[in-house]
Amino acid sequence: MKKLIFASAALCAAATISAQEVVEAQPQTQSQVEEAPVSTAKNFKPGSERFGAEAGLYLGSGFGLNGGNLNFNFTLSDEWMIRLGFDLTVVKNAGTDDDERKYHNTETNFNVKPGIVYSFSGTDRLEPYVGAEFVFGLGSNCEYKEVELEEKVVDTSNKTRTPSYGGNAFTGFNFYVAKDLYIGAEVGFGFVITPDKHTVITDEEGKVNDSKDNKAKSHTTVINPVVTPSVRVGWKF
Repeated sequence: MKKLIFASAALCAAATISAQEVVEAQPQTQSQVEEAPVSTAKNFKPGSERFGAEAGLYLGSGFGLNGGNLNFNFTLSDEWMIRLGFDLTVVKNAGTDDDERKYHNTETNFNVKPGIVYSFSGTDRLEPYVGAEFVFGLGSNCEYKEVELEEKVVDTSNKTRTPSYGGNAFTGFNFYVAKDLYIGAEVGFGFVITPDKHTVITDEEGKVNDSKDNKAKSHTTVINPVVTPSVRVGWKF
């Protein structure tokens, strides 16, 4: 009787071990395979509903630097993003003329640019895109120079303020060097409409002439094409 009980217990233990081995040897089902963790290689790019900020520099003639820009953006989806840009350019020029009289000139332009961006799939790190934006700007020009009046050298000034508006179409790319951190380049082509200038002139006699007081001023509009290459670095929060 004892031998029978011992043999029955041994048989049950062997059956249990065999069943466990069969379960462990079964291949994974399709759902189990799909639930396996995916590679994080494509997680450099941000998902939707993310805020970001970019700081960049414009490239002038001869690949020199010509002003800077600051963009804030919000990703609506993997493809679409809205952005609001601000840029500032300041150009200064000073020296002396042929008569050794001093002059200096400062030209400043500030723009606000709301726009929208469409991003292509690209690669794990590379994100090419296209977009369009409106441009609302204000420019100023301050010119000072010395002139001779009755054998005396006096200072004169010429100040202008010019509003402008227009639009740009642009294309570029972002390259993610780390998660949410990227560098990029962009080139845009657009137009700027410049209406009347507001001019304040101080002549050699100290008399001030304000264009607002000139009732016969013209109402001209100038349309100029604009090309804006730039490089930048950005971060997604």
